[in-house]
Amino acid sequence: MPAEGTRGGALLAVDEDHYSIIASEHRHFSVSAKLRSVEENNEWWLTVVYGPQRDQEKLEFLREIRAVHTTVSDKWLVLGDFNLILDARDKSNSNLNRRMMAAFRDTVQALELKELNLTGRKFTWSNDHTQTRIDRAFCSIEWDLMLPGCMLQAL
Repeated sequence: MPAEGTRGGALLAVDEDHYSIIASEHRHFSVSAKLRSVEENNEWWLTVVYGPQRDQEKLEFLREIRAVHTTVSDKWLVLGDFNLILDARDKSNSNLNRRMMAAFRDTVQALELKELNLTGRKFTWSNDHTQTRIDRAFCSIEWDLMLPGCMLQAL
């Protein structure tokens, strides 16, 4: 997915010794691929996202995630820079957009997604004044059952 200026962009790639891409689709804020495991012969969808900065586009982004959900199988992992927070604890100051937080939470709950645990750090983005957790990974229950115990490790 191409960058716009200094923002955005996403790359979805696989190690062909382990996975093959058997289908893909590109939308405005996401790129998705159906993967097949070489070793275990199971299939699942991976979606990489880059969420927009402006609030109106954030609502379009959340609608897109819901639309992607309708085209993928029940085994689904969605990850990337959502540019949204779920909870006040995801930001180091009290300048919060509670409406956007609620819209993000509603989308995650409606899609019945589970967040993968992040270890090694609390926040994923910072500038001189603020730290936030805007980079995340979510999976469907079926994906979690297929690959139990997966987590994110900050490097």
